[in-house]
Amino acid sequence: MEIAEIASFLSRHEPFAALPAPLRDTLSRAIEIRYFPRDSDIIEAGAPNAHLGIVRSGAVELRLGGTELSARLGEGQCFGYPSLLRDGITRNAVVALEDTLLYRLPAENFHALNRESEAFRSFFIADENSRLRRAVKRLETIRNGGDSGAVQTQVGQLLHRRDVVSAHPETPIRDAARLMTETDVSTLPLIADGRLVGIVTDKDLRRRVLGAGRSPDAPVETIMTADPVTVGADDDMLSAMLTMSERNIHHLPVTGADDALIGVLGASDLLNRFGTSAVHVVSRVRGAGDADAVAEAAARLPQALIHLVDSGVDAEHISRFVSSIGEAAHQRLLTLAQDALGPAPSPFALAIFGSLARQEQALGSDQDNGFVFGEGHDPTAHDAYFSELAARLSDGLNAAGYIYCPGDIMATNPRYRKGTADWMADYDGWITTPDPDAILNATIFFDLRGIAGDTGLVDALRADIYARARDNGIFLSFIARAAAKNRVPLGFFRTFLLDHDEREGDVLDLKHQAIAPIVDIARVYALAGGIAEANSKARLAAAVSEGVVGEQAAADLTDCFDFVRGIRFRHQADQIRNGEQPTNKLAPAGLSRFEREHLKDAFKVIREQLDAVGRAFAGGIT
Repeated sequence: MEIAEIASFLSRHEPFAALPAPLRDTLSRAIEIRYFPRDSDIIEAGAPNAHLGIVRSGAVELRLGGTELSARLGEGQCFGYPSLLRDGITRNAVVALEDTLLYRLPAENFHALNRESEAFRSFFIADENSRLRRAVKRLETIRNGGDSGAVQTQVGQLLHRRDVVSAHPETPIRDAARLMTETDVSTLPLIADGRLVGIVTDKDLRRRVLGAGRSPDAPVETIMTADPVTVGADDDMLSAMLTMSERNIHHLPVTGADDALIGVLGASDLLNRFGTSAVHVVSRVRGAGDADAVAEAAARLPQALIHLVDSGVDAEHISRFVSSIGEAAHQRLLTLAQDALGPAPSPFALAIFGSLARQEQALGSDQDNGFVFGEGHDPTAHDAYFSELAARLSDGLNAAGYIYCPGDIMATNPRYRKGTADWMADYDGWITTPDPDAILNATIFFDLRGIAGDTGLVDALRADIYARARDNGIFLSFIARAAAKNRVPLGFFRTFLLDHDEREGDVLDLKHQAIAPIVDIARVYALAGGIAEANSKARLAAAVSEGVVGEQAAADLTDCFDFVRGIRFRHQADQIRNGEQPTNKLAPAGLSRFEREHLKDAFKVIREQLDAVGRAFAGGIT
């Protein structure tokens, strides 16, 4: 009975659960059972170790060098394996925190299993961070039976195999149009000296020639789109879809290894292969004739999300796709409002803040936006126009599912309709005279992008903000302390600390407890490095280049970010299928054991990195 109980226990915990049942039974016979009362020493630092320890009940504490807390372990967790894999000498002291029952596997059995089982060996050789990295890769292939082959398709495989039709930029427009008609192509690449210099489309012929009354004898270069965006033949189709979504283009020239043009990829090629997708939704949003049509098109987003998740699309691409739809809705609604109200009386830009600015949106996001005015703006004379423009934009977004901001961070609020000097005065106040409460509320404003109007106004503002922040150690210490206020939901014994939601019960809040801390950490590093990127992964990569953070720490945070967001999107897709409103909250019981264990790894990494940010900046030292 005792052997059967041990085998049953091992079957519920990694890495033993991955072993064949007969091997677990044999292993169970080799295990020793030891009891240690509270506060008793199990292993002394510097002493030889001959066992893998497995906590059956109770809890133990690992102390590096015998004094510094290293970890606390509970039921099912193992210790002692680093010394077994090295020289048998322990670096940690192990002490029973409470009355503890241990299973102890002799070293010879541990080494035998390492030789016999790849899963067992890899589990112990890797630490939590590298196991998390493998988990991200593994989950990319477990998308509810999704077609991972379609996701990984290279752009070159989607091209129709025929000679590329092209022309010289000095070709008369008349001849270029005739060539396009004879060869039945809607896009004509223009090549000079073996280099792609531009493209012309059917739409260009309609709008820039017929619609503008231009002579068909003029060179085609006078109506071309110069230096077009391209995609490599070896790039995956997700990258092509994302480029089309974000740039609002429908044709992408495809280049080979030597940068030679090998074809043109059309949106129809992707839609035929991928069916309903974010690209399709973006196209509908951008072509909407009124605000109701924008809302109708945006209502397709939940089904597009399900399709992306089921097709195996990774979290980064899904976030970018979802964000491209939100961005398109903002841009189209602003254009429709201006069509109704007439041209703006002064230069301005539509600025967005928060997750949309970072291109990290999920479902259920509210709107965070404002107007930045340029030279010549007269608040008295012009505010009536911009107040109505903001109202039409905000109302349209709310109808499209981007609800009014609970904190009133919208262009409808006069506080967020002002010139660059007034915006900069706000940022100067946050940076030069920081206040803890004000900083907590202001962090969203350090994630900003311009997406319509004179976006250069926002670009210049952002560059100035980050240059000033980099040189202010006191401000960095406040922003680091604000990040450190995040509460990671992991107890000492790797148990989840749950929030109680009146509607959903005891849950993990993935947005506030896992995603927000990583966003905050990336923002601190960006501000410390004067890095004017908005996207969190781009911030981390740039921070490594600037020497602000180590490569390993950035990689660990990136893996956590991808893993947690992947869980969130799958959870939201499941909620949509069940007819529920998608949220960021989930019950751990709904996760697989694989997901639960690696989510704990992610929380551990996040907590360590929050501590690292605090040590580096919270004292005001850059």
